[in-house]
Amino acid sequence: MLPPLRLPGEQALTALASTAPLLTELRGLAREVRETTVRTSDVDPLLGRLAVETGLVEQDGGTLVPGENVEWLDDLADDVAVLEAWGDTFAQVLDTTLDAAGLTQPHVGEDLDLTGHGIAMVTTLFLSGRAGVPVAELSASLKSAAVAELSQDVAGRQWEGWVGAHGDPARLLLGQLAKLSAVTLAEEVAFLAPLALFAVEAKLRASGVHVPELPPPGEMTADDVVLVSMLGTEEDLEAELASWLAERTSEDAARELLAFAADESAAVRTAAIAVVSRLGAAAEPAWREALDRPELSCYAKPALLAQLADRSPGSAVPAELKLGTEDFAWLVADTFAPLTGLDLGRGTFPFDMTQLWDAGWTVTHEAVFDAMARLEHPDAEAVLSMLGKHSDQKKIAKAARRAAFKAASRRTPRRG
Repeated sequence: MLPPLRLPGEQALTALASTAPLLTELRGLAREVRETTVRTSDVDPLLGRLAVETGLVEQDGGTLVPGENVEWLDDLADDVAVLEAWGDTFAQVLDTTLDAAGLTQPHVGEDLDLTGHGIAMVTTLFLSGRAGVPVAELSASLKSAAVAELSQDVAGRQWEGWVGAHGDPARLLLGQLAKLSAVTLAEEVAFLAPLALFAVEAKLRASGVHVPELPPPGEMTADDVVLVSMLGTEEDLEAELASWLAERTSEDAARELLAFAADESAAVRTAAIAVVSRLGAAAEPAWREALDRPELSCYAKPALLAQLADRSPGSAVPAELKLGTEDFAWLVADTFAPLTGLDLGRGTFPFDMTQLWDAGWTVTHEAVFDAMARLEHPDAEAVLSMLGKHSDQKKIAKAARRAAFKAASRRTPRRG
């Protein structure tokens, strides 16, 4: 799945689109060609090519004259029209910018492959989320793709020639996108702006690709925060978690996250637990309340033990925090459950107890598997079956198969 995003409302997006400098320049050029003679050489090549491609103007010898769509940007009557006009311009900027630059000196860097890089750049920025992408990285990626089919010597000469004549192509694209309010630049890092996020999300949705959308910050739930933690970047999670915590105490946040985690799948539960772990000592009351939930006990006990060790190093472990075989059994089921839906073929993997023994768990794999067979965990039987087929140790595989049979028998009682 793609990272979740939050988009402004339609009115806010319309305001951004209608004031984009590049749209203003296009509108001005369309008005100018109707009022006076405009020489092609007096117009920025990138602006001129864009105006031609959108039908605002046509080239007549050395002058620009009104095109069939010359009135296109004069009166955008509603929000939908503004956003559609912006989206059409956005697509043309991505398609034509580098071609338009190259037309001014067509024999410079003529063997470079400079098609499709606008879309590739926007895709990279879309996937980067709040982290953005350094301009130098975008430039290096574009260069690598542009010279991929050329020998090293030819590639170097052609690239240097094109850059000397037109400038760095990545920066050229970013400059046009910034004038369209599609990207922002801060300290040599590029970020996709809301209008471009809206346009990309609409294209993906039209292609049947789902992009999760986040509600306004004040309406965020534990579900939304966990979704960001699973699919977003670290920067996304830090920002959204801070916003969410501004509306509640860390203790209440921990309760909401744990209540959500208890009723979710193993993969979502482990992601939620990781978010709770960020809340530190403030989550202790919520962890204590979670001790009575079998879905959460295996996470609550280690979290509380760690807090106890920080406060009172060397203290004896309270009886309610001692880790039992059932705790570990649930943890194993949660950990391996996401793998049960994969086609592992003939592959094998280790089930290593050594680290657990080193951490103080005095439990055998047979005991763990027997406990798993008795769990009310929805994936326990599937995990045991998977371990029985794909463990790289025959003894462990045999014990897992035996426990899987017990779990199946427990699920399907004998007929009397």
